[in-house]
Amino acid sequence: MNRTPSLLFLAPILALSCRALAAPPERIASMDGGFLFAYGSWEGKVSMSGGIAKLSGTPRGGAGANATLNLSEAQNSSPTLKVRVLPGNKAKTLRLLLKSEGSEGSASWDFALPASPTEGFVTLTPKEGAPLGKPGATDKGGIDLAKVMQWQLMGDWSSDDALAVEVDEVAIALPDAVLATARAERERREKEEADAKKREQRALAEKFKPGQPTSPTVERVSRVAPDTLAIEIQAGRVRPSQLSNYEKQPGDEVQGKPGASRKLIRGGQEVGWIIGASNNSLVTYEAILGDPLLTFFAEGITVNGEKPESLWRKSKPNDWALPIGFDKFAMRHVFYVKISKPLSEKISLNFGALNVKTPSLEVDLSDTKTLSEAIHIQQIGYRPDDPAKRAFLSLWRGEGGAQSYDSVSEFSLIEEKTGKSVFSGKIERVLAERETEKMAREANFNKTGVWRMDFSNFQTPGRYRVSVAGVGCSYPFTIGSEVWKDAFKIQMRGLYHERSGVELKKPVSSFDKPRDFHPLDSPIFESTYSYFDGPTEGPGAAKKSTGKKVPEAWGGYHDAGDWNPRRASHMRVTMAQLEVFELFPAFFSKLSLKMAPKKPGVPDVLTEALFEVDLFRRLQKPDGGVPYGIETDGDPLDGEVSWMQSMPSYVFAPDAASSFIHAGVAARLAKCLAPYDPKASALFKNSALKAFAWAERDWQGGRKKSKFDSLWQVASDRNLAAIVLYDLTGEMGYKEIFLSDSCLVKNDPVFAWGTRNHRDSAFMAARTTRALPDSVKKNGVLAIEGQAKSALLYASKNAFNVTTPDPGKPQFLGFYSYPDAIELCRAHFLTKKPEYLAGAVQACQFGAGANPTNLVFTTGLGANPIKNPLFLDARHTGQPAPEGLTVYGIVDFEKWTDGFATWPLAFLGPNTLPEARSWPIHEAYWDIFLYPCINEWTVDQWDKTLYTWGYLAARK
Repeated sequence: MNRTPSLLFLAPILALSCRALAAPPERIASMDGGFLFAYGSWEGKVSMSGGIAKLSGTPRGGAGANATLNLSEAQNSSPTLKVRVLPGNKAKTLRLLLKSEGSEGSASWDFALPASPTEGFVTLTPKEGAPLGKPGATDKGGIDLAKVMQWQLMGDWSSDDALAVEVDEVAIALPDAVLATARAERERREKEEADAKKREQRALAEKFKPGQPTSPTVERVSRVAPDTLAIEIQAGRVRPSQLSNYEKQPGDEVQGKPGASRKLIRGGQEVGWIIGASNNSLVTYEAILGDPLLTFFAEGITVNGEKPESLWRKSKPNDWALPIGFDKFAMRHVFYVKISKPLSEKISLNFGALNVKTPSLEVDLSDTKTLSEAIHIQQIGYRPDDPAKRAFLSLWRGEGGAQSYDSVSEFSLIEEKTGKSVFSGKIERVLAERETEKMAREANFNKTGVWRMDFSNFQTPGRYRVSVAGVGCSYPFTIGSEVWKDAFKIQMRGLYHERSGVELKKPVSSFDKPRDFHPLDSPIFESTYSYFDGPTEGPGAAKKSTGKKVPEAWGGYHDAGDWNPRRASHMRVTMAQLEVFELFPAFFSKLSLKMAPKKPGVPDVLTEALFEVDLFRRLQKPDGGVPYGIETDGDPLDGEVSWMQSMPSYVFAPDAASSFIHAGVAARLAKCLAPYDPKASALFKNSALKAFAWAERDWQGGRKKSKFDSLWQVASDRNLAAIVLYDLTGEMGYKEIFLSDSCLVKNDPVFAWGTRNHRDSAFMAARTTRALPDSVKKNGVLAIEGQAKSALLYASKNAFNVTTPDPGKPQFLGFYSYPDAIELCRAHFLTKKPEYLAGAVQACQFGAGANPTNLVFTTGLGANPIKNPLFLDARHTGQPAPEGLTVYGIVDFEKWTDGFATWPLAFLGPNTLPEARSWPIHEAYWDIFLYPCINEWTVDQWDKTLYTWGYLAARK
């Protein structure tokens, strides 16, 4: 018998042998081509030269380049880094990340850096010897090694340590004894962890059984695509604090020194904070009530008896119990369940062993009734004659990545009550999944495609939803004549709820607050420290206290969610409401606000303005100087409320900056008040004249040449005060001061950060009836129009039409929440061009709910407002936050990596899936109370919402 195998039989064996013996590529990347991109703290800080990558700054960044690599033959080999650690380096880890063509996923390997500088380059192997075929970590299913298209180097984003490292190459190493030992240790660890995890899961399943009163609740089941369900589950809630009189019990212990936070220890446990000057009040700690969701049982979910074809999840905390901790969150989980065929309108849903309160459900998925996360609408609503009415369609599925809607083509408007379709239109894609938006930086801030639905021509008043077949419908919204007026009134309620020095109570206010910061209750002292002396927060004012009490130091607005300080800059929001009042006095004079006390004969809008400005009139010195405001000697202590806070307060010394601000606002208030209260009008006119004269003496006496970072802003406030006073009095001296410093004389840019901000004075010049050179008035109109055109251009370059006239404006601290549309409103007022009005309406979309979170960033506004702003007085007394608080909102934490912007991510990261830093920027809002960078505000930044909503309400 011939035992020689045929070549045909041997071919597959020979091929396998060749593949097994084939050498893998020698390297993944050499450092001689330059980085294609850099982000985070590495942007502008990393470079390549001479075949070496130089990494510096902090680890909170990354950089990389594209590549075309087939690493499928190197699955058992490990990536290596050839690095040199330089003096000064404190970073401990570098990460290699690979991405592949046709995949949303990524794979990564971590490398421990030497603790000390190295004389030359050393070769690092990945932690635990992780091979290319079994990375240290994967995201969204990992990568296809045969189609590697990009490599990145990244730092450890949880660290702020100094980074000083050079990289020569990213190479590939065949397995050796060292790697084999490391991999064996990894296998042992993974087996131990898997066994421990199984034991832990069995224990949790026994403890947290389905169907209990404390079990997580299925809040909503909806479609997000014809074949995909979204199941939203709430696990846990925060038990609020309670404020009560402290009654000492045997064994009680109070820890904490005078002037510091004081904790009550009872029965060996911390139970709350002792507050008040006499230690006579108790604020109890919050706690999480309810069972956690055992997400590892989600694979047992079935739809009509069918197991999912795919199952993805995204989870994030939606409240945070005080005092803070890594595990003190209430959680919102969303499961995306994709099945093999389109879903019918009625389905049976079974949760298997998942520990929810209701183990099975019968669900109606009607497109006209079932709210879909994927459809985003501006929840303020629209006036019938608004020239722009839009909704948006988009979805990021967490672990499942982007959802495409290329297969849907039409949408409908349906009446909320009847479900009847009253309008239909085409769905237009405005951003593809892999396209970028141009904002302060360039990226796809949604990590998915975005589609737009336009119904601008529909004008019939009513209550509606936007519906998409096979997807569902939006939150309800109104088309009616009162919608912008109602929004304006709610934002004015926010100012009312920030009042200091007075009592707020039901039924006028939605929450109760005794009188706070009143000199009759606790003295407030004079200080010789001024705005120009240094930081306005901190011990400066206290160190220069004269010990003299200031009996008129009450009133004004709290700064934010806490109560320090009360600043002259807060009057910028008052200036905005006074300007819009000037534009439409007939409308706003009749507008009734829910407030107390009312001032007889004076419109409510002006009464609110009086409350703020009168504080600074009372603080004004006899010679005219106006102080910056009032500040406490430090931030609130844990658990404190404003009427029992423990910090002494101080009134700053007068300064030119505050005096110019007050002069402009008081002058405008005087003009607005004249028809209603001539006596009050004269009082504020005199105050404005004295403030400007004092500030001008200080300015000309050397202040204008001093070295002060914000001197350009002081000069801008001087310019505005001069034109407002000229408009009020007609006196030529103010005109001359205005023209001597106005950009309109030479037609210079009206706004340049760090140089000038003449937007307000340009608009005043364009519309004043007082005599000005024709060229100045013309340039004023052109300047405002130029700003409006810049805003429209900016809005056209991002999917949700987020708007600003400043293309370099940072994407944080109100960027997304406050419609930056004042210049659009002004341009429309001056020109009546409809595109500016349409732009102003569009600018309101994102902050009012037309965003991927479907949240309205103002409490009490719309169908789905935020619930947990950082408002201490409400939170520490267990009361819901009052209406009208517009928070900072979303921050671009990939760009802004400082501790202020990102410190909560250390807590949120382990509790968010996917990990917090991998969420799309436009969905990265945590409604958790204690994330100041997104959950707080400052009242002066509400100028944009008050002005824009007020203009849209009152315009003809």
